[in-house]
Amino acid sequence: MALYQLPRLKNEKKFEEFICDLFNEIENTDSFQNTEYQNFGVKGQNQKGIDIFSAKTKTVIQCKLKDITKRDELIRKSLIEDIHLDLKKAFDLQFDINRFIFVSTFRDDSALQEFTSKLQDEARLPFPLYYWGWDTLAKYAEQYESILIKYFPKLIPKASKPPKKPALALPEGSLGLDLHKKNYISYLSKRYGDWKQIQFDHEGNGEKFNWASHNRSLMNRYHASGINYIPVAYFDDLAEYLKGRIDKTIFGKSKQSKGRRNYSPIGEHMKGILD
Repeated sequence: MALYQLPRLKNEKKFEEFICDLFNEIENTDSFQNTEYQNFGVKGQNQKGIDIFSAKTKTVIQCKLKDITKRDELIRKSLIEDIHLDLKKAFDLQFDINRFIFVSTFRDDSALQEFTSKLQDEARLPFPLYYWGWDTLAKYAEQYESILIKYFPKLIPKASKPPKKPALALPEGSLGLDLHKKNYISYLSKRYGDWKQIQFDHEGNGEKFNWASHNRSLMNRYHASGINYIPVAYFDDLAEYLKGRIDKTIFGKSKQSKGRRNYSPIGEHMKGILD
């Protein structure tokens, strides 16, 4: 659960600088000022469609700041046009690319995630293509104090009712006490829910993925009162269970049939490398 409601940045250059700093933190690289992740030129120069590049990881990041007051379908159409245009420009670059990531102030969107996956297959891209919306960016941003202080000095706490009694501390050996494993389970769980929703959307019956039912099923499986209370000793079993659910989705089966991974291993996830 998010700790803050991080407001979307509204200045294009500030957004690019934020992305540079954020990926430096996620991948534990040198700072933005030290040019590990650095602006790939300035506006008006021949950037060939590239905003940010890491020579170390050969990762290209394209930043898309969007007016979220517009209708979702208009923003989605604009982003798809941007992705097509910038990929064409990227092929003119004189260096190898290992990852190409589009980041946006628009929200996480299953249709855009599906679009980038299909585009990668249809265009036979020699590198993986990803879309990160503001939900994903904010989730990572709130983990780093330096990012919060620099870009969100006036944090907006989420409204909540005063607790009736003090929250109980998690017992020793709980999943919630191991941040890396807890985040990995959240990543797998979200991947399953998002891909099931893609399946429902294709079926066209208006069905929505039931997150409450999904979480209850996990709690019942491990006899826990909450996801964070699941004993960390069951981490491997829980991870394999969620991976199995992901693999059985229509989207998961399609990706596996093409020799592509449905999820990153935990080691790569800890470094911010997400399939």
